[in-house]
Amino acid sequence: MTPSNVAPPSASALRRAQALIARLRRESPDPTTLFARVADIVPSVVGTDGVCGLTLDPATLLHTGGFHHRGVPHTHLPRLLQIEYGEEDVNQFPALVRTGGTAAGLWQATRRRPQSSSRYRDVYRPAGMGDEMRVLLRTGRTVWGALVLHRGGDRAPFGDDEIAALTTLAPPVAQALRGAYLRHDALAAADGDLPSAPGLLTFHPDGQPDRVTPAGHQWLEQLALVPGGSAPLPQPVLHALSRARTAGDASLRMRSRTGLWVSVTATRMDAEGGVAVMIQPSSPEHVIGILMDAYGLTLREQQVAQLVTYGMSDTDISRRLGISPHTVRDHLKKVFDKTGTNSRGRLLQLLYFSHYQPDIDNGRTMGRHGWFRTAQVRGPAVENHHPGAPAGGPAPQ
Repeated sequence: MTPSNVAPPSASALRRAQALIARLRRESPDPTTLFARVADIVPSVVGTDGVCGLTLDPATLLHTGGFHHRGVPHTHLPRLLQIEYGEEDVNQFPALVRTGGTAAGLWQATRRRPQSSSRYRDVYRPAGMGDEMRVLLRTGRTVWGALVLHRGGDRAPFGDDEIAALTTLAPPVAQALRGAYLRHDALAAADGDLPSAPGLLTFHPDGQPDRVTPAGHQWLEQLALVPGGSAPLPQPVLHALSRARTAGDASLRMRSRTGLWVSVTATRMDAEGGVAVMIQPSSPEHVIGILMDAYGLTLREQQVAQLVTYGMSDTDISRRLGISPHTVRDHLKKVFDKTGTNSRGRLLQLLYFSHYQPDIDNGRTMGRHGWFRTAQVRGPAVENHHPGAPAGGPAPQ
């Protein structure tokens, strides 16, 4: 890499960007449009070759959609998904949340040794990409989404002053994203042209489509960011497909273009890795209790399992739940036994898509706080527990 010089952010550019984001917040566009506008604003503050905006479920940090401008090439996406959901790497979202940080660069996190990151070795460098900056969008302890900035391999990595500038921009963007959820979920209504049947898609072990029912084509059109055309499969569908191929099953919810919540369920059909994907309108009965019913987890075991998705240590979990680290380990062992996993990494792979228990009327609106919620658990009171938040988990602010 032969870095080219990058000018540091100017105070005037930062102020202009803050004013534009404040205007966006008043306009309250839908989340995808918001991210597209933010992607136009960010380069005026920090030089970047690509900006992606991700919507994340605050309950699990699961990626549920977003806007991608010059991000990771589609050909490199399968390996990126494998790293994100099946391997430990530097500067992943749970670690950034756990440390309380807002923004961090890959060069910064690796102390200028990016080769220590499998994401850089296996995805970015082969794709001609350089540094990556991840920026959490949260209000208080609630994570609404994230920005991911990319630079080409011939450019200097993000500097501390640039990371600080994005740390300053993140809170107003998070407020705007939260407002977009509140407004557009309240206005979302069922599309009169929705398919009348669930859509079924089957895939060969190599990930290539095998068969798509007519309703499947209609649902894919509903999930496309732009109507018409021949766009690739939506990224959340690819995520579920990738997860099911290795873990056996995966379940997530995402929005249609009309704002309707749609459930995507993927199941491995055979030992070779063929996968079937079902797409249909979300309903509480469809996704509630994926873990409770399928794996028989107790309320406390569910709490422990969910906090693992946030990358919390035994000590962190014991503090959050008010129990001893030894008790945490006992619960975790039972979670491993019941889910057929044997490590936090394997558990994370399973939970990332499966621990999804919404409390949403008719699957069409978020709660009054505008966020994806897990089913409320009824058990011992937990410090800082907020109505509608996972017991012991992050609470909306």
